[in-house]
Amino acid sequence: MTVIVWDGHVLAADRQGTFGDTIRTVKKLWPLSHGGAVAVTGNLVDGKELKQWVEDGMKKEKFPVKKKKEDWACLIVALPGKPVSYFENNAESIEVIDPFIAWGVGREAALGALEMGADARKAVEIASKWVEGCGRGFDSVIVNPSQEGQ
Repeated sequence: MTVIVWDGHVLAADRQGTFGDTIRTVKKLWPLSHGGAVAVTGNLVDGKELKQWVEDGMKKEKFPVKKKKEDWACLIVALPGKPVSYFENNAESIEVIDPFIAWGVGREAALGALEMGADARKAVEIASKWVEGCGRGFDSVIVNPSQEGQ
């Protein structure tokens, strides 16, 4: 379970990993070595493989295709100066047109917070307070620093 939030400037994600009835603190958002950040929902092991695919240049023919439903992961990619996009099950990106977006079980609470003026970090905090499947703190990366707070 997850909440990942993009506010146009910052990508933020909670740290709660859910394994059956057990929760743990995990990392699901990483800065990229060449700028920007990626985050994952779904299967964390497969998400890390998708992160590596981005670091290696996002070549379509190298996309790590998964055949089983339990291997599903959604990869969110935020690069400086570009629209945020996400990938589900193949190398075709889905570009986000809206000024902000959220993914995961906490998305509705986060979207409400964003609509009321919260930034990505605050939206993750609010979703974590009200949605059972998110929490345990958060990570964030400023992707467009010159625009933050404008």
